[in-house]
Amino acid sequence: MRLNGFKGRALLAALFVLVGGPALAGKGDLIFQVPKAAPLLQGRTLDLRFADFAQGIWVRDLEQCPAPQIDRSPPGSALAIYRGLLETPGRICQVYGAEQSGIRTQRAAINCQLTDGAEVIELVTVQPRGSRGLLVQEGEKPPVHFRFCEKIVPILQSAHSR
Repeated sequence: MRLNGFKGRALLAALFVLVGGPALAGKGDLIFQVPKAAPLLQGRTLDLRFADFAQGIWVRDLEQCPAPQIDRSPPGSALAIYRGLLETPGRICQVYGAEQSGIRTQRAAINCQLTDGAEVIELVTVQPRGSRGLLVQEGEKPPVHFRFCEKIVPILQSAHSR
């Protein structure tokens, strides 16, 4: 059967409408429902920085304090947390969603740039231990206890104090 002329085009248009082509799609019909947060963080107020209790340079062994540059420390021996950044030997991470500051335990989703150029996304949990300690758990690894070494002074603040 050959379809040409007006009748052929009308038949094709009718088939297209019956099959549910784009002609019937209204504005917003093709929008997908995407969750606003990962299930683990749903229902929580999110922040883009670590809690105040986690701010500073932390070391495993107080004899390493004052800490050398974090990137030159042995793996797992030191870390620096300042606002939305976390630095450990071999990587620099940025928070892209953290439970709101001010609670005793804080979980944060972080995006890390490794020194070898790779990129990693993970969940880190920080929790104060006493007045000068911090428990840090990366993903499912066991928590690691760090001791407070020194406060991080912003560059602008240190320039004004000279």
